[in-house]
Amino acid sequence: MKSNLADYKVGDKVILKNVLDSQLTIQLYSMGCIVGEELLIERKAPFGDPIIISVEDSFISLRKDDAQKMQVELSE
Repeated sequence: MKSNLADYKVGDKVILKNVLDSQLTIQLYSMGCIVGEELLIERKAPFGDPIIISVEDSFISLRKDDAQKMQVELSE
């Protein structure tokens, strides 16, 4: 079942399935975050904004608004 990245908790590994905003897709792609990539949720602020994820050996800080535009599935 697909849901958005903001729904998951720290420590979850997810697979990026879709990004609902073309500008965000371009920004994520430039940072090495592409569809099919496994993401690890590293940290979340108390109110969920920002969310820090790791992609391979890089860390990306996302606003909650952007994380809600990223459809993901839990990695197995």
